[in-house]
Amino acid sequence: MGSEQKSEDRFFWLALAGSRSMIGLLWLISLRWKLPPNFTPPPGMNGLMDWLELEVAHPTIALYADLVANIVIPNFMAFAWLVFLTELVVGLLLFTGTLTRVGALIGLLMALNLGIGLAEVPGEWPWSYLMLAMWHGLFLLTPPQKLLGIDRWLGSKLPAGRAGAILFGT
Repeated sequence: MGSEQKSEDRFFWLALAGSRSMIGLLWLISLRWKLPPNFTPPPGMNGLMDWLELEVAHPTIALYADLVANIVIPNFMAFAWLVFLTELVVGLLLFTGTLTRVGALIGLLMALNLGIGLAEVPGEWPWSYLMLAMWHGLFLLTPPQKLLGIDRWLGSKLPAGRAGAILFGT
């Protein structure tokens, strides 16, 4: 393999690591409109409850809207904490490149959930959730040890084995 190919490969992995960190940052920045302890957004922004109510008012799937209306909204504080902590964990894992495949899997599920819930809300662009899911799928399938991040260091320190292969691509 020539030095030009190695340079292209290095650029690819750096670009992918940068993309992973940017998606992590996206999750972290999105926390600003659902901060504990009361999960009320800053003035001029819709909060988590507003978005949940929009999911019920403009359902993509009636059963999903019923679930949100009858289980999530009545138990808002518990679900708000769950959403906040999940997005915080996904954001931190992807931003730092730590347990990337775990963060990518949870992020993929969250992106699909957002897409199902918000696809029919007026003014939303459902393709954004599909693209978010595609990024997470890419991070899930890419060997994280090849990317700049904590996984690269962890993968080199842990003994090779099934868990190491799954989590770090070793």
